[in-house]
Amino acid sequence: MSRLSTWVVPAYAKLNLSLAVVARRTDGWHDIDSVLVPVDWHDLVGISLELADTDDLTLTVDGPAAAGVPTGEDNLTVHAAQALRGLAGRPLAMRVWLSKVVPHGAGLGGGSADAAAVLRSGVARLAALGMTIDPERVAAAALGVGSDVPALLRLSAQRVRGRGDRLEPLPAPALQLVVASTTPSSTAETYAAVAPDEIADDGRSARLAQLLASNAVPDTTLMGSALEPAAGRANPALADALRRARRAGAGADWHLTGSGGAVFTVVGRRDEAERLARVMRAAGFNARACRTVG
Repeated sequence: MSRLSTWVVPAYAKLNLSLAVVARRTDGWHDIDSVLVPVDWHDLVGISLELADTDDLTLTVDGPAAAGVPTGEDNLTVHAAQALRGLAGRPLAMRVWLSKVVPHGAGLGGGSADAAAVLRSGVARLAALGMTIDPERVAAAALGVGSDVPALLRLSAQRVRGRGDRLEPLPAPALQLVVASTTPSSTAETYAAVAPDEIADDGRSARLAQLLASNAVPDTTLMGSALEPAAGRANPALADALRRARRAGAGADWHLTGSGGAVFTVVGRRDEAERLARVMRAAGFNARACRTVG
């Protein structure tokens, strides 16, 4: 890949500070209400894009978290590249490079963040080539790639509702956190395991959004994912890993993000975050001190 023609950008992971499943849709998806924030644990995404006579796409994946990441049609960046072709309305020659750092299957949205970075960079490159794409078309294309992708197009806190298509930007204070990946979790299997009595709007996301908008310290009782019981039923190894993580990080309030399997806790200072991240790594978890982005 030519250094001059390749744009390399960070693809920031996300945390669902809160998540409720509010309805099961007739199309098989679920409506959610979530407060989502990007964090500075990130992959790197490189994209080279040119107008061409015929379509051409290559994908290269490497990095410390590359194991288990699909390299073909199942990779969301491939779907994002195909969406770019649709937005351009003509053949494109594209080369995409992923350096994977965000753990796979952790509920941190690594694949969605990669896809959002491809769309964001690709649309900017098309604009540089004289093809301006309507933002509403980009948002629709992002939703077609994955439910988390529209929110991750925007590098800011968001209240996310519906299937991921109803976005409300949130003013939010910078947060210091510790994020610890436990064991991979399947989003599809977790949602399939959601019980009827676990589908409800508990109002936590609305209250948390109000607190963040007022620059108040987030209330830890409003955080966490309503998907945790279903995630544990779908994957008993995850339930065990969550118990071990909470024992290792005793004294902190650990919350599942999304469908898992990463947990997070909000702390007051960076040095506190670094200390707790070291504790979690010593216990065998892939953990980092993080801060919110945007």
